[in-house]
Amino acid sequence: MPYNGIAGPWVQVRYRHAADLGERFLTPPEPVVIGEPGYLPTPCLLRPEPVTEYPHPGALGEEFEARVEEWEMATFGNSDDPEEYDPRYSWDLSTATGWKLGGHEPWNYQGYYGPVRCDTCGSGMRFVASIASDEWDGGTESWAPGGLLEGSPSERCQGPTEVVLGRRETMRVFICPLSTDHPVISDLM
Repeated sequence: MPYNGIAGPWVQVRYRHAADLGERFLTPPEPVVIGEPGYLPTPCLLRPEPVTEYPHPGALGEEFEARVEEWEMATFGNSDDPEEYDPRYSWDLSTATGWKLGGHEPWNYQGYYGPVRCDTCGSGMRFVASIASDEWDGGTESWAPGGLLEGSPSERCQGPTEVVLGRRETMRVFICPLSTDHPVISDLM
């Protein structure tokens, strides 16, 4: 079911308890290919990296957003044009790009209208994952995965999984914190 009118790949979340998993897989299961090409990741090395990220300023309210803009202008502004500054907080400190589990939800280009709400009970949904067409934007070095800044810019791989969603968008996945029986919500942004 699309959220905000944006259709994307169908998402299914499965809940498991670690104690119920038993032995780990000695050989990974074969993927089941259903649907469009480009939705199944190319096999690659998974190297989870813990990162510290902060919420997008828009999600914290107008007062905080104004304070961040003031700080950016004072710290990274152009003395010739005080209105011109580098939005460092938004690009280097808040909402990491790429594939991720947990953290803060990537910013929705449609704007922030409050938290995503559960269609069943109305509670604020919990962001659990993002699946991205690009692992990083190629310019913001703070979110570049380890090892990708080595070599020339033309050698840097922005999409190692070769998954392409929509027009190189990112899919956000949300679950209801009150019940695992309530539908998962996902969108593309």
